[in-house]
Amino acid sequence: MRSGFRGMSRRLLVTGGAGYIGAHLVIDLLGAGYDVVVVDDFSTGHPEALVRAQRLANRRCDVHRGDVADPALMARALDGVDAVIHLAAYKMVGESMEQPERYFRNNLGGMASLVASMVSAGVCRMVYSSSAAVYGTQPNPLEAIDEDAPLRPESPYGLSKAQGEQVLDWMVQRRHWSAVSLRYFNPVGAHPSGQIGQPPAGAANLLPRALHALMNPGTASARLSILGTDFPTPDGTGLRDYIHVCDLSRAHLAALDALDRPGHQIFNVGTGRPHSVREVVAACQRVTGQPVPHLEAPRRPGDVVCALAAPHRIQRALGFEARLGVDEMVASAWKWAAQNPDGYGRVT
Repeated sequence: MRSGFRGMSRRLLVTGGAGYIGAHLVIDLLGAGYDVVVVDDFSTGHPEALVRAQRLANRRCDVHRGDVADPALMARALDGVDAVIHLAAYKMVGESMEQPERYFRNNLGGMASLVASMVSAGVCRMVYSSSAAVYGTQPNPLEAIDEDAPLRPESPYGLSKAQGEQVLDWMVQRRHWSAVSLRYFNPVGAHPSGQIGQPPAGAANLLPRALHALMNPGTASARLSILGTDFPTPDGTGLRDYIHVCDLSRAHLAALDALDRPGHQIFNVGTGRPHSVREVVAACQRVTGQPVPHLEAPRRPGDVVCALAAPHRIQRALGFEARLGVDEMVASAWKWAAQNPDGYGRVT
């Protein structure tokens, strides 16, 4: 059965569709009967991820290699499109602290150019990939955050996402757009096939780094660094709301229904359940049966104590609820890592 917004031809543009989240989303959109167009410059995404996504869905999508800031490319890609799901962005908090200008140029500049191209093409519906990083540290940092909490981004990455939402506010006011912003918490896990996931080597996120350490137990440089053990939390490590990437992909399909309504709707996408770094490491050991080689290191600039979603708004408005728990997140990611130790570079 097809799901999603009504009264349109159901042709969607996914920017960043060759990325970690994008490839999972392409599988689900193709499976739901959408016609999918992908724009990706492959600077962080992988062509092989799209090859596999199409094979798993048993359908093809149109792929345009290039930058969302290229007006000529976007004019071609937007032809006949009903809505855009905008995922393309740099996303590393630590890197954004070191190279803020790069994040502003790519995330904000890309957003501004994409919006202009959409206006030229007559496309006025967007699902926007936002982030829990827009919240920063709240007055009660260990409490769940709802969508009405003040925005206090503490990194250029978080600021770029908050300002992207503000761009949509203005497009709704002045151009009568329909928009949905999804504030992701911490996506992890992999496709159940083991064919799509985050490459374990070189990743900045906790779970792929932990799995990389497990796969290279005798390599000192591969050991997991637990970044910060002095947070005001029960075990001293940061708390995060981890959501399985397959659940996150489903949230995007649910968000398409909201594009039938005018305005800019904002939703947290998380589970509402916190897990510390040490708890995730313990889950890795529990699922794999192996201890994770690790060491303790100082906090990174820009890291918050806790990022925990209050997910009630999306549950009420769209009927979406995350289904998969932390052990399922780890197990799926471990299957992917074991089958693809070099990411998309080599298949065992």
